[in-house]
Amino acid sequence: MQISSLYDSDPVQWKSRLAGLLEFLRDYGEQRITLRGCRQLARLTPDQLALPGASLLVATVRGENGRQLAGVSFVSGFGKEACIVAVHPLYRNRHTGTVLLTAQLEQLGHLECQVACDNTASLKMCFNSGLAAVDLLTGPTGKPTLLLRSHAASAAPPILPQEGELLCQSPS
Repeated sequence: MQISSLYDSDPVQWKSRLAGLLEFLRDYGEQRITLRGCRQLARLTPDQLALPGASLLVATVRGENGRQLAGVSFVSGFGKEACIVAVHPLYRNRHTGTVLLTAQLEQLGHLECQVACDNTASLKMCFNSGLAAVDLLTGPTGKPTLLLRSHAASAAPPILPQEGELLCQSPS
């Protein structure tokens, strides 16, 4: 499996690729991809991909007819605006989504997303990628939803004592 970042400055080729990705999301997103996220992807331009916090990655596998799409991940605003991952059914339970989300995290530095509590597969993918639940919200469909963040964004690194430093000081 190969993970690639998508970017194309040719407007005709870009629109064609984007249409294919949106069709992939419709076919394999299990109707769990938010309308807001799909709309953001549909309006995406190559210039927007150059902005901090935006990334579009695809997972492809070698097939009989060349490279075939196995998964898609789109993040905007470090996940605050959109965080989408969809994987073809043939490549589920093979850590394809985890690899995509981990690659997003490595590329962007920090990430957050919201996942409905009844979406166990997506929650498992997020936890396996190193995200941690930081809040319980009501999602866009009214379902209980977890807010997940990468550790770098959720808290400042702990200040550890240096060698020889006193751990406790007695009050005087």
